[in-house]
Amino acid sequence: MKRRCLLLVAIVAATLLAACGGSHFAPSTSSSAALADKAHSSSSTYKLLYSFKGTPDGASPLAGLIVLHGKLYGTTLNGSKNYCSASCGSNDCYLGCGTVFSVDSSGKERVVYNFNGNFNEAQDGSWPFAGLTALKGKLYGATSGGGVGDGTVYTVTTSGKESVLYRFTGGADAEIPEANLIAAKGMLYGTSVYGGGSGCGGAGCGTVFSVSPAGKERVLYSFAGGSDGERLYSGVTYVHGGLYGATLEGGSGCGSTGCGTIYELSLSGKKHVLYSFGGTSDGAYPNALTAVGGVLYGTTEGGGAKSSGTFFSITKAGKLQTLYSFTDIPDGNLPGANLLYLNGNFYSTTVGGGTAGLGTVYQISKTGSESVLYSFQGGNDGSDPQGPVVAFKGALYSTTYKGGGTGCSGNGCGTIFSVTP
Repeated sequence: MKRRCLLLVAIVAATLLAACGGSHFAPSTSSSAALADKAHSSSSTYKLLYSFKGTPDGASPLAGLIVLHGKLYGTTLNGSKNYCSASCGSNDCYLGCGTVFSVDSSGKERVVYNFNGNFNEAQDGSWPFAGLTALKGKLYGATSGGGVGDGTVYTVTTSGKESVLYRFTGGADAEIPEANLIAAKGMLYGTSVYGGGSGCGGAGCGTVFSVSPAGKERVLYSFAGGSDGERLYSGVTYVHGGLYGATLEGGSGCGSTGCGTIYELSLSGKKHVLYSFGGTSDGAYPNALTAVGGVLYGTTEGGGAKSSGTFFSITKAGKLQTLYSFTDIPDGNLPGANLLYLNGNFYSTTVGGGTAGLGTVYQISKTGSESVLYSFQGGNDGSDPQGPVVAFKGALYSTTYKGGGTGCSGNGCGTIFSVTP
């Protein structure tokens, strides 16, 4: 099943969000060297860095982390001191508008910014599905709600000064961005799940857009659905002057929705479908891409030999090769996060699977040799990791969407963790 739409059902019920729901973070040289020394270790070490409480520190971190000025920065979908559901009232409710936070390697967490949503006409945004991107010392991101109702692109300083660069309006404009922005040639590039017209049931099939640091937005391409692709939950990758990405649906196979596509897009808006997934051994429902040596690598959330997702490579000419099929238990299921390439291997997370069925951190080579670094158990260690990993001080760091305690209606409000290979 498609991970993001499953998440949507839970989030809509909890927050009244009427919407469905990357960039590749390069590690520092010192982190790369430290991890390279440990890459062939027979065991890995897990460490819980922080457990979210819901209010006021945030809850439900969906995205990964980035490194800036010696600290880790990220977003939480929910939580904060500002309530985004009328049912919360003045109760101690974790269903807030979301946060931007920082955490250091000792586990000291700080809320950098609390989103207000549209309360008191704030219009600053709410529910940041997406993580953060750093550009010239500032943090940039997107929210899926707030603004004038269809999401925002915002910037926030590390001291907590936030400003909205652009408020999406839907229709021909983009609507509901859920993926990380990337920075290329001084611009920000992103995708939206909806918008771009009136197709795909009336809400639009999704877009690729650009936003300047001054707030000038332009839709580069509006997807038409069907063979063209639709529903962009993952972001784009910039390679040699062009953008590459995936649509979760559209193309062929998988019934009326399609199994998803891989596309290339010029900065002037010329688009070409490189590959349409068939939903069998080649996979279904692809995620964001990572470029290594002129070849693109990625994962699918479904399909493969055991219908648990795949790891694949694809050339810029459109030749796809399935390199590994996930089998759920014990190696992982639903590999939905971006891949981090580091010293000959890729690292990432799966939402499910592993020894307890609650997600994994895994390593996989370019030829498809996979090993699980950690299987989440669903207690204090967390569960359901949704975001990619980032290299920081010799370890891999990321978040889990749930677990870490008994808060947030007993599911846990999520965690920040590290795994040292």
